[in-house]
This record gives sequence, C-alpha cells and structure tokens, in this order.
Amino acid sequence: MANIDVSTYFFTAAVPVCNEGVVHHGDIDSSPIHVVREVLETLPTALQSHATEKIGLNSPFSRNLRTHFTRFAILDQPYFNGRDHKDALVNIVARTDLLDPQPVDQIPCPYILWMIDFDLPDAEGSGEPRRYLEELWGQMAPELRSIFQYCYGFDQVADAAGFATYMLRCQIETTMPFHDYWYVPPKLSSISIPGLILLPGTGALLLLASLVAAFLRWTGWAWAAGFAGWSDWAWLPWAGLALLIVGLVIDYYWVLWKGRQPYPAAPGSDLRNVLKALYLQQAFTRFAIAQQRRDPAEWGAAFRAFLIATRPADLDGPTQPAGVIRSTLPGDAA
Repeated sequence: MANIDVSTYFFTAAVPVCNEGVVHHGDIDSSPIHVVREVLETLPTALQSHATEKIGLNSPFSRNLRTHFTRFAILDQPYFNGRDHKDALVNIVARTDLLDPQPVDQIPCPYILWMIDFDLPDAEGSGEPRRYLEELWGQMAPELRSIFQYCYGFDQVADAAGFATYMLRCQIETTMPFHDYWYVPPKLSSISIPGLILLPGTGALLLLASLVAAFLRWTGWAWAAGFAGWSDWAWLPWAGLALLIVGLVIDYYWVLWKGRQPYPAAPGSDLRNVLKALYLQQAFTRFAIAQQRRDPAEWGAAFRAFLIATRPADLDGPTQPAGVIRSTLPGDAA
C-alpha cells in the first residue's frame, strides 16, 4: 500500500528535533525535547469523552474539515528487541558467547513522529499532501510552530508554502494505512487468469514440446518427433524458455502493480458526510422516541417537518461540529 487509499491520504513524517543546549520555557530552563513533550501533553484533544467535554477546549485540528485522525509520538531511540535469533544448537557448535553484545540500532537525535489521515478532494490526490499542509498552516500556525519550533531547520519556515516544503522533506511512506468505513465488501476488479497464464503457458508448452521431440529422437522415434517439422528447430526450446521467463516476470510485476492500486472510497466516508450522518443519527433517534406517544395519523406531517429541519442532503448544516462526541440539537440546554 502507498500513501493514498480509499480516497484518503495517510501522511507520516519523522521530524528531527535539535536537542542541544538549554532553553527557557515559562519559569523553568529545560531541554528542547522536554519542551516538545510538554507542548504535546498540553495540546487540547478533541471533545470526545465526558472528561474532555468539561474542559471545553477543542483540538486545533477540528478547524480543518478534512482531518479524520492525527497522532504525535516522540521517538527517542528504536526499541531493542533482544539478540538476533539463532538456533540453540548452532550457538553451541559455534560457541557463541551470548554475553557478547551485538550492534544496537541508534538514532542521532529524537524525532517527532506525526501521522495524519485526511480526505482527498479527488481520488487521484493531485497536489497532496502539499495542499493539505498549506491549508492546515493557515488554520493553526501558532500551534504547529509551538510543536516543531525546536526541529532542525524549522526556524526557516515563514509561511504555508515553507511549512509544506519542510514537512515533505520529512515524509516517509505509509506502508500500512488503516481505514474502517467499508461495511460491505468493495467491488474490486480481478486479475485475468487467462492473461496471467498466456505467455508463461505458451512458453511452457513450447519447451515441453521440444523436450518430447528430443526424447523421441533419442529413443529412435525420430519420425514421430519430426511429424510437425520440430526435429530441426533448434531454437524452439530456447524460445519456449524465453517466453516462460518473460511471462513469469510480467505476471509478477502485474500482480504487484495490481496490489498497489488503492481501494475505492467507501460511500459517504469523507469527514463532512460522517459528521452529517452522526447528526442525523442522533436527531432521528430523538424524533423516533417522540413519535411513540403520538397519533399515527400525525407521523407523516411530523416526518416531513423533520426533513425540513434537518436537511439531510445539506452537508453545511445543521450538522455535528468536528471533534465533539455529540451534536447540539434543538431543545438542548445551552
């Protein structure tokens, strides 16, 4: 998988932090990476739990209506998973000293690991992720500056274009994106089995025919080997072998290319549609409860009024705001 799948861009960046010297932060002197940790710890999260609702400070990423998920992590050093595994009998025969340390991977500085899943205006993702990063800078530049202020070279970032260029230099390929909106199997085109076996199958048949002819000639049945004129075709086995190899190589890269194709987008899976669906789900639940004690003859008029009030096809509103756990519906207490 690449960075784009199901009309979503999965952006991953590893941004190096210059953890040198002492910096003054608030009333304390500290290391740059400690300040970065403190900024991330105090960055408001989305209002998606009862505890965070009481705080009332929404995530700055909620200002962007293309952002589904974003995560930050500090990578100080790679995890050590123990010695390279070897068979115990091999260690005994080779007299391997298990107390002799092996080389351990290390990185020269801490990194901010940043992962974002955001909607694509078009399935091809033209202009992304630069367009998204520039858009995000325009919506939350102060917060982004506070997060990346101690990263190498970030002091040269002056505007949205510079921020996007900086992040693109730090981008790494996303190899395992996660998307959970498909609730039915998507309709995917399959690889043509006849197309897969055409070239290698033809090559294998020619190679087999030449081998059979050679065997018949070796056993004295030369007349049978030459009934189709094959007995004098010295190039036939080489042609068959070449077709077989070329066909297998083409099939291999064809399967790899097919596997790299992104899944189609799930219907209504962009953020604005999801927020509208959440709003309608809550509004309709309340509407259905209210109809339980009404005369069934009034249900039709009530439902028409519900449609007028909620405007199901209008993604601009009423809808659920980004980054909250519930919608504000008519009649709710302020």
